[in-house]
Amino acid sequence: MRQRLLDLLACPSCGRPLSSGSGTLGCAAGHAFPVEGGVPVLFAERPNGRGEQVRRRFDYQWRRFGRAERLFGKKRGAMLENLANARIGSTIREGFYPGRTVLDAGCGHGRYVEAFARLGAETVGLDAADFVRDLGPDLGTRDRVHLVQGDVLRPPFREASFDLVFCDGVLHHTGDAGAAFRALARLVRPGGYLYVWLYPREGRAFETTHRVLRAATMRLPARAVAGISFALVPLLSVARTYSGTRLGRARWSECAQVVYDWLSPAHQSHHSPPEVRGWFEAEGFETIEDLPVPVGMIGQKSAASAAGGTP
Repeated sequence: MRQRLLDLLACPSCGRPLSSGSGTLGCAAGHAFPVEGGVPVLFAERPNGRGEQVRRRFDYQWRRFGRAERLFGKKRGAMLENLANARIGSTIREGFYPGRTVLDAGCGHGRYVEAFARLGAETVGLDAADFVRDLGPDLGTRDRVHLVQGDVLRPPFREASFDLVFCDGVLHHTGDAGAAFRALARLVRPGGYLYVWLYPREGRAFETTHRVLRAATMRLPARAVAGISFALVPLLSVARTYSGTRLGRARWSECAQVVYDWLSPAHQSHHSPPEVRGWFEAEGFETIEDLPVPVGMIGQKSAASAAGGTP
């Protein structure tokens, strides 16, 4: 763990600065946290109940599928391109990144962490799953890359530390997407950007069908859900996916990963563009832009905005 990361971190329990010593991090209030494999493990409270189920389900997902050539139908190069084209809005392009500090909140497979670093940003990957520690050999030794295990609802960073906070497909798995959004908004510097993508709210028939289906699958062991996901792959030849992954354009195992991602975690909320836009406005963001994926949005925090947004 490098000193630069320590300069960005804050105690997730009380917000005080952290200092290092004897393989742990601690704050002046006496809260202490381990460092495992060079990765700080910074939970104010360990997840439990549904939160722990979600953490374990994604840990299983990335251990089983996370090293595939393509994830959600995209190779590494396509993911990098997403960070410099219309997928992230009309303002941010390749020239934005050198010298900037970026947080990938809920970094999961780590491909975007790698891409941000390749574009020249100092990048922090945050994830609750243990798999984030396995990313170290691939990413942790790279210049400009830091990895942290922790909770998006209580992110262990100092306020107003990042030029861009990027949260792609994560908020809807937290159990309280609005609260997680507010927590991340506090980390954006005045003049910086917050990018989010969440599942859209669909029609009543769609919502009811998937709620009933997931009520069964999220109670099954992860291995069983993976098996079901492989069996359901043919449905992707006709069913729409938000990533565009479908049988015929992607391998069977790639499609199975997308099905597993949908069926497995206990927390899954759906949202409308007006709802998400309201979150941005309440936290002092302006130039809010709808992105070409539902519901994707990016906003720039007002340069005059005080760190922390609204209470």
